Amino acid sequence: FKMAIGTMVMGTGFLMMTGAALQSVDGEKAMLFWLIFAYLLHVLGELSISPVALSFITKLAPAKYASIMMGLYFGATGLGGKLAGMLGELATSSGELEVFTGIFIFCVLFGALLLVFFKKLNALTHGAENINEN
Repeated sequence: FKMAIGTMVMGTGFLMMTGAALQSVDGEKAMLFWLIFAYLLHVLGELSISPVALSFITKLAPAKYASIMMGLYFGATGLGGKLAGMLGELATSSGELEVFTGIFIFCVLFGALLLVFFKKLNALTHGAENINEN
């Protein structure tokens, strides 16, 4: 549940950047509070997502593959940084408004999808602590 809400909160941070993009359409500078609120929401979202994801990986991965799975998780985070750079280039050519709005919509829909599958995901981890101890 916390991961889904965190994803939506992070998406709302991109909604703040959409507001900044709308304000700067005519070459006007956007107000600083758009960026401050975007960072605040991104940090709150990340603080909700990361611990849950790490716990999920630790619970579900077989004990002998736990370190490999954690490495893959952090590798995926690195690939996310590369994707962020590519989206930044896209924002330069396509327009910031379109890119930030698209990321906002994706995050909210993905968070809603996590909410829909919450019970199934939760059932996967039920009793997983006992499995890894053996």
